[in-house]
Amino acid sequence: MSTALAALDTALQDNVSLMEALLEQQQYDEALQCMDERLALIESLVQLAKAEPAQRQSVAILAAALAVEDARQQALAASHHQIVFKQLAQVGKANKAGQAYRMNSKEF
Repeated sequence: MSTALAALDTALQDNVSLMEALLEQQQYDEALQCMDERLALIESLVQLAKAEPAQRQSVAILAAALAVEDARQQALAASHHQIVFKQLAQVGKANKAGQAYRMNSKEF
């Protein structure tokens, strides 16, 4: 494995760890930025495979591992999406209850 490929592998692993931590802390804007950085790292991986044909097999092996990790990340993100959706639904219900209370209190 070349130095550039090893550096990309490390950067991608660090990126996943950071993204997981940000999701757990419900820092969703920062997690989105982390996802953008991940896309840039993956683009660098593609460019490395194009520039260094001898590294293509190693890049393919890393890409396969990334695909498995990305599937796990998608499941984690979907889980957080559901949590946020439920919280927003609760806010909506509370807002409707508040509106009904205000309307009913005006009648008396």
